[in-house]
Amino acid sequence: MSKHFDQWKHDALAMDKEDLSRKHSIDDYIVNLINQINNHPDYYTSSSCSGRTIVFTTSAIVTSSTKSDCQWLYVTHEQADLNTILECLEQRSKDIDMISIKFEAFILHIICRTLECAKVLLNIALECGYRNSGLVMSNQGKITLAIRSTHALEVPIVIDGCLCVDQNYITKIVAIANEKMTANMAKIDKFSLCVAKKFTITT
Repeated sequence: MSKHFDQWKHDALAMDKEDLSRKHSIDDYIVNLINQINNHPDYYTSSSCSGRTIVFTTSAIVTSSTKSDCQWLYVTHEQADLNTILECLEQRSKDIDMISIKFEAFILHIICRTLECAKVLLNIALECGYRNSGLVMSNQGKITLAIRSTHALEVPIVIDGCLCVDQNYITKIVAIANEKMTANMAKIDKFSLCVAKKFTITT
């Protein structure tokens, strides 16, 4: 157990601490889950995303600065809107090299007081289907639980400035992304319920 945990938690949850995410706030769908975890004495969250579908630009050549050069044309944490995505593609700048549609599932990082505490939530995450979840311990003794899923999707649709697929294909890709979002939210609901039950038993 790290003797610094309580100070880390205090600093992380300070009201004046800037949210460094693009959105600058917690996603609506997981606010209750985040609050529940942060209100427990043995845990606090350091970053999260409820899941999202994005349309973004990038370079076809991967470099160390590729991520920083990426521009989001569209993002939603709910069901993606096909017409809005098609409009984004129609209005794209002709000098954009590559555009992709991507679905990213729920991800959550939780700092845990002890390894035993971390294993409790890790087991719940694994039982709820978050197979990519795992633990990392820093040199300072900070124990981070990463809760991750495998429900990912990334499809390039503009390459070398040219739209390579037709509207029917884009429609199908958006439909798949929305199916994944529905499954993603159902899994969040299951995880949230299991965490609530566990916390009720142990407090």
